[in-house]
Amino acid sequence: MKILHILYQSIPNTAGSSIRSRDIVASQLAVSLTPIVITSPFQEPLVSGKKKEIIEGVTYYRTFSGYQNEVVSERRTGVFMQIRKAIRLFSFTVSIYKIVKHEKIDVLHAHAMFFCAFPAKIVSLLLKKPILYEVRSLWEERYKGKNFLLNVLFGAITLIETIAMFLSNEVIAINKTLKFELKSRFLLKNKEIHIVENAVNLNRITAKKVEREDQVFAYIGTISPIEGLDLLINAFNDLHNEGVKNKLVFYGDGVVLPELKKLAKGNNLIEFRGRFSQYQITEVYSEVDIIINPRKQSFLTDSVTPLKPLEAMGYNKLIMASNIGGMREIIEDDRTGILFEPDSVDSIKSAILDILNKKDINRINENALIYVKKKRSWKSNAVKYKDIYQNLLNE
Repeated sequence: MKILHILYQSIPNTAGSSIRSRDIVASQLAVSLTPIVITSPFQEPLVSGKKKEIIEGVTYYRTFSGYQNEVVSERRTGVFMQIRKAIRLFSFTVSIYKIVKHEKIDVLHAHAMFFCAFPAKIVSLLLKKPILYEVRSLWEERYKGKNFLLNVLFGAITLIETIAMFLSNEVIAINKTLKFELKSRFLLKNKEIHIVENAVNLNRITAKKVEREDQVFAYIGTISPIEGLDLLINAFNDLHNEGVKNKLVFYGDGVVLPELKKLAKGNNLIEFRGRFSQYQITEVYSEVDIIINPRKQSFLTDSVTPLKPLEAMGYNKLIMASNIGGMREIIEDDRTGILFEPDSVDSIKSAILDILNKKDINRINENALIYVKKKRSWKSNAVKYKDIYQNLLNE
């Protein structure tokens, strides 16, 4: 069975969404599916200029526009740029059509966002192929409540995304909270929505044990406004002024990085180590001991289950996170990780001080590793996908 995965972003991008996509297609190979990938005009290839790449046995078709200012980013773009990117829908649709015919694809699997769903739907109608749409977050929530114009944009994107789901044969969500929210929308009341949760490919993990005098805290991932990293820096600035000597390091890049650097200016125990490739991830985790994710509470963060905490558990690193919906789905406080109150510098500080005095961190890490092995495996997820595809073809 041949599946075409239509991705807005993918490796070499290292965001959680790209890593999920990488592991989806890799795991599907293991259950006798043939995944093929096409990426949007806004995603660069692994090797510059390549139109077709073979990565870990999977064929990736690249449609990159060649313009660096169009690359996937959280940075806001102007109206002219948005129009230019929207026009690329047409050429992207043609590329999908050609690949579906050439590769004799059985099922189209479009992944968020709507830029992937609408071209896939057009091709599915033309070639009479079933289409799935996979939703990973309510990304439009980032615009909500800022001002009148952004609220209008939020409403428009919400409607467009809902229509994209409605037009798909079936929908996949990454957790129960997200499914519940989607089911509350009028157009989706009768839509078949499956859940395929985030998971970890433990075969990729080669942990390196490094002994250090002081535990190193870290944030690994996209430097985004929703992550609460300003609170984390303020907490560590206070702790360092009070005599705590543990380092805080950041791996990643994003729109608020310059602001965070200003906030940490003069504190030599806070380091920013920049971007990293997927091939450097083992080395990154070997440099740190405790991963901390102080996400701010919002409807978006309550409904999204992040991938990085699961990855940290797989690397046998303690995970600390704010007590919000998306984190509670994967972390049981004091059993598989540590939860602290969201949006609170004092709560972060208190949790860090407790951890520095805690003697049974290994117990928590062992519980977390058992959890991902038993309940968060891409191997079992691949079987779920195969069943969904087969049922679609049998309808």
